[in-house]
Order: sequence, then structure tokens, then C-alpha cells
Amino acid sequence: MILVVEPGMTTLGDFKRRRHVRAAPGGRGAGRRAHGKNAKDVTVSVPPGTLVRTYPDGEFIGELMEADARLVVARGGRGGRGNVHFASATHRAPKHAEKGTPGEELRIELELKLIADIGLVGAPNAGKSTLLAALTEARPEVGAYPFTTLTPNLGVMALDDERTAVIADVPGLIEGANEGRGLGHHFLRHVERTRVIVGVVDGAGRDPVAEWEAVAEELRLHDAALLDRPMPLVVTKLDLPEARERWPEIQHALGASSGRPIAVSAHDGSGLEELRAALSAALADAELAEAERPAEARLRVHTFDPLAEGWEVVAEGGSLRVRGRRIEMQAARTDFDNSESRDRFWRQLERLGIDAELRRAGAGAGTTVHIGPIELEWGDED
Repeated sequence: MILVVEPGMTTLGDFKRRRHVRAAPGGRGAGRRAHGKNAKDVTVSVPPGTLVRTYPDGEFIGELMEADARLVVARGGRGGRGNVHFASATHRAPKHAEKGTPGEELRIELELKLIADIGLVGAPNAGKSTLLAALTEARPEVGAYPFTTLTPNLGVMALDDERTAVIADVPGLIEGANEGRGLGHHFLRHVERTRVIVGVVDGAGRDPVAEWEAVAEELRLHDAALLDRPMPLVVTKLDLPEARERWPEIQHALGASSGRPIAVSAHDGSGLEELRAALSAALADAELAEAERPAEARLRVHTFDPLAEGWEVVAEGGSLRVRGRRIEMQAARTDFDNSESRDRFWRQLERLGIDAELRRAGAGAGTTVHIGPIELEWGDED
């Protein structure tokens, strides 16, 4: 089972209808040492920016970032060896044969974090979607009411004759967004994947400065490092009389803490060229900062699974369980209805020391022992 990035996809909406995916089984082996035929791989398309975890424990599996990137999330079982593989000079016709191991089966969680160069962030109805439409060819839904945008919109802006930048219009943030209010968690995660954050301030709002300060605080509470990124401020709706009248006051208040803001009107186009130049400069600063970051700061640390090669015996209620990837796989491949196969598995337990550890843990006649999906009943000394 392989996840493959499809560049044209922008949402995970397809998985609302397709929640279960199953690969076909392979073929059986045949005479003359013929291998069973492998089944075809199953590929599932996902959008770029998809984060994959196990469900429900949330263990990281991988990220799919670029076009055509591939991630194997579940592998088919390995075929067992036929009895001809166990023939020897003293045992010419063995009855022992291995069963194939079951294919992997798991539940995964997909999370989409948009990948954009620039993210437009602000309070609801601050004019982010209108600004996106003015800067790019995107045509997001625009309305004179809060939360018109419920999912991020993307657009491509030309910086010059050769360079372009992807802009994401992130849905409006409200106080408490870092705690999930207003779908805050869903909105804030997209901001993490932007290199430049543009603070969009509603020039005609009731209290533009306080609204922006509330948004900035939510960014800080979600991840304080977000405020270290280049963050030009844009004051919108300067075509409206009330915004023009308050502009000097807003400019002074915002400039005291965040540098010189840019006043724009998406309707008459004023200030847009200045904004494009500021965004180009901010992207250059972001690229420089990224290049200077230590390599270890960009690495994801994974934990080592000590049971990948080893094993352990743990109590489980009134029974015992043997845990370890290799021994669980061997148990799954053993035909316990075949006495020769059963004896071979027992000798492996003895060779690895698992037999002695089970006895030390209290295994005796009638004790139930679990190894992977296999349940065995412990016999007596004979």
C-alpha cells in the first residue's frame, strides 16, 4: 500500500468516501519450485503536504511534500518456503513447509498542512480573500461576513519575470484559536508550513490594532517561533473613508511594535505594488535564514524500536505474551497443525532463549502464551 503525491490535489476530501483500502492477495506457489505470483501494489493519491501517522497512537510514519513523492505504509506478507527448501541428505522428503506471513494491516491518520511561501493571517473578515484575489489569479469566495473562508485557498503571485510565490489565504483566527476555538487547530497548522506570514489588519474594523494583537497572541501561543519569521503587516480597505481617516493612527500604533505597515486597497489597487516588493524582500530574508539554520535543526528525530530485532516476555492478565518482530513473524509463518513445523518452531524458541524465559516467568502446563496473533497452550516438560 503506497501513498503517492498528486500535485493537483489540494484536499483530503476524497477520503470521506473512501476510508478502507485493501490490496489483492498474491498467488499460491506451485510445483517445480515455482514461486507464487506477487499481487500488484495499490497506490493511493494524496495532496502535497500530507502528514501520515498511525491511529490512534499517533506515531509518525512520514511526510509527503513534493510531487510524485511515495511512502509505503503497509507491506504485503512474505511468502513461505515450500517443503523442498527443508530437504537434506538425511531428510529427503520433509513434510514441513512455511505458511506465508499475513500482510500488514493498520489504521492511519492523514493530516494536510498546506505548503506555501506566504500565508495571509488575520482576524475574520479582515480582507484576506479579497487581497489574495488582487495579488493572484485565485478566485476565493468573498463575503461581507466573518468566516467566509472555511478552508485555505491558494494562489500564485508573480514576483518578477522568472520567480513566483504561492500564497495561502488562511481562515480567520479568533481569540482562543490555539485551544481549538473557531477550528483554530485546523487553521493554525497551515501557518506552520509557510515561510513568510503576512499580518492582514482590517483598516475599517472596530479596533484594528487590538484585533491584530489578538491574532499575534494566538500565533505566539500556538508556536512562539512563528513570530520569528518575516511578518510584514498590511492594512486593508483603504478605499473606505473610515479606514483612510484612521490610517495615520493605525500606522503609528502598528509601526511602534512591528515596523512600517503597508496600506492597500484591493478594490482600486493602491499599495499593491509596494506590497509585492515587500513580499519579495521578505521571501529573500526567509530563504537566507533557512540557509543559515543548522542542519540538525531541520532533522526529525525518530525513536529506535528495541524489539525490531530482540524480544521480551511480558505478563498479560493470566497469560504470557512474547513480543518481538522477528519471532512474531516466525510464529505467523508456522503451520502448527503440522508436527514437523511445530517442532521446528519449538527448537527456535529454545535456541533464542525464549523457552527458558517463559519458564522463568511462570509458564507451566496449561499456560496460554501469545505470540503475535497466535495463541498457544504450554505443555508439560515432555
